[in-house]
Amino acid sequence: MHPESTNNADKTGRDEGPEPTVFLVDDHEVELDLMQRWCQRAGLATQIFADPLRLLESLDVDTVGCVVADLRMPRISGLELQAEMAKRELFIPVVLVTGHGDAENCRTAFQQGVFDFIEKGFDSVQFIDSVERAIRKNQREQFRHQVRREARGLLEAISKREHEVVLLLANGMPLKGIAHELKISVQTASKHRSSIFTKLHIDNEVDLYKLLLAAEVSLEVETPQ
Repeated sequence: MHPESTNNADKTGRDEGPEPTVFLVDDHEVELDLMQRWCQRAGLATQIFADPLRLLESLDVDTVGCVVADLRMPRISGLELQAEMAKRELFIPVVLVTGHGDAENCRTAFQQGVFDFIEKGFDSVQFIDSVERAIRKNQREQFRHQVRREARGLLEAISKREHEVVLLLANGMPLKGIAHELKISVQTASKHRSSIFTKLHIDNEVDLYKLLLAAEVSLEVETPQ
């Protein structure tokens, strides 16, 4: 198999959603072919690259899967690749493989955020186990990011004043308390709450609290100086 080739393997029985891809990066074609065959047998879609810089051009923030990269490559190392991915906010799990493993490289890799670090000589079972764990982690994170984006998109529809009411409601303050805090009438506070529920497509304060948690926004209320 030549570099920069693709295999769209059947993913029957795996999690629904975008098909995850294993991005294999190694300057040794024999190593690439071996890892790709293992992925094919496990039903995993792959893309292979001899040049890590070409890989960077193929990734975006919505990419689902994981990257498997050699630690030592001619243009940039696997650690440098992972660092560049982080700089570009491409938080796809990276599995580093190496024939030159040592404690220092391993420690640096994990401190830098590499998902796994395995020495060459590993068998297909160990390899696929690491890859599938990395993919599951990425799928969970991508789902969380999607939920967060959708929740934040809903919150963009409310006004600044409604946002103040939202935080007070989420902190369990009754309408009378909100009216006193914001120096408005109880009737106005009630109208704000109704408008908020309509815009956010929710029915009660519990749903509001869940939405704010999904959006990962601070629930801290700023107190007047």
